[in-house]
Amino acid sequence: MVDFLNSTEFYVYATVVAAAIVALLARPSSRGEARQHLLAGDLSNNSNCQWGSVNIAQPSISIQVRDDGAVVLTRHGLEGVSISGAVSLAITVIGFDITIEERIVPGNNIDDPIDTATFVLDFLAPDRYHLKYNSSATSRFTTTTLLVRPEFNKKITLTN
Repeated sequence: MVDFLNSTEFYVYATVVAAAIVALLARPSSRGEARQHLLAGDLSNNSNCQWGSVNIAQPSISIQVRDDGAVVLTRHGLEGVSISGAVSLAITVIGFDITIEERIVPGNNIDDPIDTATFVLDFLAPDRYHLKYNSSATSRFTTTTLLVRPEFNKKITLTN
């Protein structure tokens, strides 16, 4: 046994095992690193809603890819938010998975109400993505596939 520990074969096996361990530890993760973006929405009142009226627009998002490759995401059907409030998105991109968390600040109810928020995502490469949109303030969500190609249009209803 002592002769084997001092042999060339032992050192060759030890080197191969050490190289395999280093290769296993140095292997990159399959999903890539997380990139986070925070976007403030451009607020508007597209359906001329008034305080106390029934909101006509169903809670949904629409996605449009412009010719320059930027993605325009529009949130429809916001309720209880005024022009002094804010709607923002916390976007996490890991590989081809996009998770969007909507954040709503209602604002002052003596100000004019809004029902739409528009966001421009100009940091996505042309490819196919899996998108998850979550609005914890309204307990609504949706999932879809996003294809970042010019003239791509999609409208998705948010579900409970």
